[in-house]
Amino acid sequence: MYLIIESRDSYGEKNKEKVNCQKEVSPKGVKYSYENEHGDCKIIILKDMVQITRKGTINSVQVFKDGKITPFHYKTPYTSSEFTLKTTDMKQKREGLSLSYEIYDGEEKINDIVVTIKEVWN
Repeated sequence: MYLIIESRDSYGEKNKEKVNCQKEVSPKGVKYSYENEHGDCKIIILKDMVQITRKGTINSVQVFKDGKITPFHYKTPYTSSEFTLKTTDMKQKREGLSLSYEIYDGEEKINDIVVTIKEVWN
């Protein structure tokens, strides 16, 4: 199976990628695992939260909880920074999800991001 991952941010940058993934379903939730140019990625969808993990040229663990603020560390070969994110909207769907969130560097909002993730079979 595949995931189509689309994102756009407050700077007008848009990304769309189709990745081959593995899906694991358990009583707790769903986990998607895939690789892209940034490394190994996992999307874990639980009842009241989503976690996106990247390990490779970009390393981060982002936790999304609707209406909540959560910290995350973002590391690349060129930078290592601490940020917080505020999940402004999170809708889980039968075959994917949509997320809207704001990224903060200290008190300063540095980006608004919208991400949609959808399962496809071809």
